Amino acid sequence: MESQTKPTHRFSIWTLANPAAESRERRSDDVAAKTNPPPGGTSSPVARPLHDRDRHSAAASVRGTLRPFDAKCLLSNGIKLNCETKRVEADQIELAYKEPAEASRESLLNTKVGLEIDYFGFVRGVVRQASETGFWMAPDIVYHEMLVRKLAELRAAGAMTDNERSNLERLTARITLRNPACLYRLFDDATLYQAKIALLSHKVATLRTAQIQRAGTRILLGWPDARAGMVVRSFESGFTVELDEALEALHENLTFA
Repeated sequence: MESQTKPTHRFSIWTLANPAAESRERRSDDVAAKTNPPPGGTSSPVARPLHDRDRHSAAASVRGTLRPFDAKCLLSNGIKLNCETKRVEADQIELAYKEPAEASRESLLNTKVGLEIDYFGFVRGVVRQASETGFWMAPDIVYHEMLVRKLAELRAAGAMTDNERSNLERLTARITLRNPACLYRLFDDATLYQAKIALLSHKVATLRTAQIQRAGTRILLGWPDARAGMVVRSFESGFTVELDEALEALHENLTFA
């Protein structure tokens, strides 16, 4: 008996009688082809859930600092404390009280705290651990990039000098000016605004003015010799500007008007 040759195409009386079944078979074949692509072929890219791995890897690449920085703490209940940092990292900041604290350990846990840290500036976050001598907080993600940048600048500056302490003092020095009056204008506006510089460091100027500018606003500080910078924090009586380039000299006779 002659062997029957199997046809190359699939043939079914059922599919001839029921077109819907044929359609289901074709869909099954399409799914199989996508799941098992032919050798040498490429499959469709698989969507990957978004994580904050990049943020953690950036933090790991920049070493924290154990140097003490003065910090003013504002607790969620309105209590103000003088603190000192024990460790500053991009994803956690550890602080010690300089004076007996009125807040209890239980009342601090998982509450919001605002910090004004020398050199680093303002940081807000959530208290994760607390004790009678201090606490550590996890900074909000919006401050992560700033902390990474500041830590990198601190490390780079320390590597360029044999006396890291004197370099740190240079970075954190703040002065008041003999003539605090200043003029500034926005990048996209020629109008000159008046203000007074309350505190000045090599990279940061705190201005007192009735014209409050929002964080993220680009301004030119001083006139006619202007220095570019960005508003990093605003408050009831003014705002703080971080300069694009650090001042080479810092002394009380500087003028910005």
